[in-house]
Amino acid sequence: MIAAAPSTLLMAQADSARTVVAMYTVSLLATVPLVIAGLAAFALRRAPAGARLLVWRSAVVALLLAVLGRLPVHSLAWAVPSALAAPLVVLGRVQVTAASLVGGQDAGGFASSIAFVRLLLGVYLAGVGVVSLTTLVASIRMRRIARRAARVAGDAWPLDDVRTTLGIARPVRLFVSPEVVTPMTWGYVHPVVVLPVAATAWNRSERTIVLLHELSHVRAADWAFNVAGRAMCALYWFHPGAWWIARGLHEDCELACDDRVIAAGVRRSDYAELLVRAADALRAPRSTANVALAFSRRAGLRARLAAVLDMHDVRPLARGWAVAAAFATLSVAGPMSAVRLTPSRDVLTTLMSDARWESRAYAVLGLAQRQDSVAVARSAAELDPSPRVRAWARYALGQRTSPFDVRTLLHD
Repeated sequence: MIAAAPSTLLMAQADSARTVVAMYTVSLLATVPLVIAGLAAFALRRAPAGARLLVWRSAVVALLLAVLGRLPVHSLAWAVPSALAAPLVVLGRVQVTAASLVGGQDAGGFASSIAFVRLLLGVYLAGVGVVSLTTLVASIRMRRIARRAARVAGDAWPLDDVRTTLGIARPVRLFVSPEVVTPMTWGYVHPVVVLPVAATAWNRSERTIVLLHELSHVRAADWAFNVAGRAMCALYWFHPGAWWIARGLHEDCELACDDRVIAAGVRRSDYAELLVRAADALRAPRSTANVALAFSRRAGLRARLAAVLDMHDVRPLARGWAVAAAFATLSVAGPMSAVRLTPSRDVLTTLMSDARWESRAYAVLGLAQRQDSVAVARSAAELDPSPRVRAWARYALGQRTSPFDVRTLLHD
């Protein structure tokens, strides 16, 4: 096995620190859409479930874009106080040390620092893997259930009539399987509805009610947003707010579908009775429930029954609501993708008195970008006792194209 060159290893170490900085930045910025979603959901607590559902969906998309759409060029810098800046300072030291040390130079405490950074990165990636794996296993299980299920054919189920009522153009595949005990729906391009064997004994009215609920999920693309919510939970598994958003998304998704069933003319009492019967029979595996959208679950059933029997407005939301939600999402996610967190001027200035050269090197990078402190960086470029700090200062001031010149670092 050929060993990697020292410079390659060092840049990999710097990349690890930069990745952890990005994770820390995103986790702090996630507070913005979480607070907005919380306030909006509270304000809409008495509004139709569809309104709150738009709030949760917007929060999910904003949080995903904050990670997946992160811009390589950061046009906005937010200064943070010392308490929040401490991790940035520690990670900044690792980055400048990794970029400055070469060959056999003494790294001091650098080895333990980079080991800790890599441990953090490893723990984060492990969490992402665990949540993603549970979702993948559930998806595979659902595909296997569909392959072994029997396709429903004929006019016994009013599938086409319900599709027409809800305005669904794409075909929906309908199956019956002994592996499920309550109707479940998944898929977007090729949606699938799987019914329990007990469904064969239902009358036409009950079949219509169930299909109205399941195809309402299809009409609203609930499965796609459910998967997006799982992706958000994977990326933010350490953040309780992400799981709170996912729970709100699921609960209001079901309530919004209930409203659509009532809006289609189903009597509230008949629908409530069917929900209870379905919940009594529910024994769905937890892994499947992570991704599939079930007709009824015991968890949250009381709230759903109360909402069904409550004489609230069940009319669908106007299209303008969705446009407003999309605009709000982009208005939040766009700036989040361009934000770079940086310690405040006071924090950076204090670091210039630190005995460790890597602290001063990190500080001078931030000071050189601020009009009110660029003079400190110019002074460091000429007077700092460490050649490494002087090299970083001149690089930050634009006097050199790279701070990584070994001769500059050792002999300047």
